[in-house]
Amino acid sequence: MFWKKKSAEDYIGKKQYQKAIALYREKLQEQPRNTALLMNIADTLLMDKQVDHAIREYKKIAVIQTEQGFILKAIAVYKKILKIQPGNAEVEHLLSNLSERLAMTEQSSPVEKAKTPPLKETEEANLEIENKLLKDLSPDEFKQVVAKLNLRHFEEGAVVVKEGDPGDSLFVVVHGEVRVLTRTPLNKEVFLANLGEGEFFGEIALLTGKPRTATIITNTRSELLELTKEDYEKIILRYPNVKKVVEEFHVQRTYKTVEAMIQAAQEKP
Repeated sequence: MFWKKKSAEDYIGKKQYQKAIALYREKLQEQPRNTALLMNIADTLLMDKQVDHAIREYKKIAVIQTEQGFILKAIAVYKKILKIQPGNAEVEHLLSNLSERLAMTEQSSPVEKAKTPPLKETEEANLEIENKLLKDLSPDEFKQVVAKLNLRHFEEGAVVVKEGDPGDSLFVVVHGEVRVLTRTPLNKEVFLANLGEGEFFGEIALLTGKPRTATIITNTRSELLELTKEDYEKIILRYPNVKKVVEEFHVQRTYKTVEAMIQAAQEKP
């Protein structure tokens, strides 16, 4: 009889966490900077109630993501740690100093950069979008925005925002994927796009306060960072440049959305 080799997920399903971790670590030997594998290990350690070990792995992930330039992903990981262990002074310090660490990464030598695995085309595109919002912020502005970002978890098929509802926050996808839907004047539902890791939505809510212009539903289990309109308005009172950065980003997002709507309108019913 043929016996199928058990996967880490099989062991997790049976709550045999140590066996699952051993399999993940075996794969990690070939890809020591694979953040997905490291995340699996950290999450499984957390399920096994090995909190300190899990936090150590989460911090490794955040360091690698920072070196790769994925600052929002690193922010999400640090926020996750703070949910597990509120008041962790070391993590709060790391979080507040991410802008300086990003600057150091950008100034790193060619030899140091060569140690980082090359990014996939989609990762490079997402990194460009992410940097569009972050690079023009001063260190103080960056810290203020980061401090107000909230980490939100959604299961597959969850409605994040609904078209017509009051718009009161911006979101960025840090893990997972969401789909964007809207309705025509004839009430026909139109698919606009799938948004993956590093992409934003809802920024128009911060700028205008108008109702949601689309419905956003998760395609997979997803983690999103949220900045509420209330927190945003407090920030721009002291740091008006943040509004300018968000406005410039919004112009880019509007162009993409209009293109998608034109394409949908040209399709035959």
